[in-house]
Amino acid sequence: MKVAALLATLLGSAAAFAPAPMATPNRAVSLNMAEAADELYIDQDRRNLMNLILVGSAAVTIGGLAVPYIAFFVPPGAGGGGGGIPAKNALG
Repeated sequence: MKVAALLATLLGSAAAFAPAPMATPNRAVSLNMAEAADELYIDQDRRNLMNLILVGSAAVTIGGLAVPYIAFFVPPGAGGGGGGIPAKNALG
């Protein structure tokens, strides 16, 4: 019974590793220059906006990681706390 279940599992999962059917490529290529002029090009204002979004998101990410890292090396300020017990030597 275990052998039959194992065989059924292997046969059922074999379809997951079958190669996908290949699509036939479209061989029609247009050489008309008028069609190339109608393509969408991103203008400079939009490029600047996308660059600002990219730099801003990188700055937020790096800043979020850098601030705690740098704050680890900054010593705590004076004051606060309840005051510690002074260290004493063997004589008191």
